[in-house]
Amino acid sequence: EGPLVKALRAGHWLVLDELNLAPSEVLEMLNRLLDDNRELLIPETQELVHPHPSFMLFATQNPAGGVYGGRKVLSRAFRNRFLEAHV
Repeated sequence: EGPLVKALRAGHWLVLDELNLAPSEVLEMLNRLLDDNRELLIPETQELVHPHPSFMLFATQNPAGGVYGGRKVLSRAFRNRFLEAHV
């Protein structure tokens, strides 16, 4: 199991750095985890993992464009699943 699944099961806090560099498939999987269903489907096993009540997910990103190449603009709907802080 990877760090995300381990954190989900154990109720750990997890930081995803540079989230807007993630492949679209990963963002779709995270969207399902962060919506009202709060579940993660592991495609290889078809297992549904529900997060421990203490699980927390944090993410960072640099803005798309400008000096930061390769970053995509995340949709407003996806970004609404987070509390944003611009520093």
